[in-house]
Amino acid sequence: MSTTVDLLDVTRAHLTAFELPQLYSVNVVTAVGGPTVTAQLAAHHSPEIDISLLAWADTLTDVTAEAWRVPSGDSIHLSVIGRLPGDVTIRVYGGLPFTPHGIGADLAPDASTTVPLVVLRHLGTPGEVTL
Repeated sequence: MSTTVDLLDVTRAHLTAFELPQLYSVNVVTAVGGPTVTAQLAAHHSPEIDISLLAWADTLTDVTAEAWRVPSGDSIHLSVIGRLPGDVTIRVYGGLPFTPHGIGADLAPDASTTVPLVVLRHLGTPGEVTL
């Protein structure tokens, strides 16, 4: 699976097969290191981003989650990374403003860390105190 059309077809089929949150953008890369798809959520706030990422995580295989502080330092991207059918890697992410007490508060600009899915579940649970 290496053409742009193939990657878009796999992504479209996945979106058709599952009721997933709305996306803002999709970026497809057909590089030598393996085909990848990056999708930005249309959600802009926690817990909506957390819930959306968990919905995606439930439909992917080999799932991990991460927080990345952008190089300018003013926001954090929360992502789930997993596999679509055909061994296509997909990263789905949403951006949040950086806060000194929020998730990724300990990250330097342009640094990332793995985030346990249980943390996203906690952040996405209404009525829970957010980190």
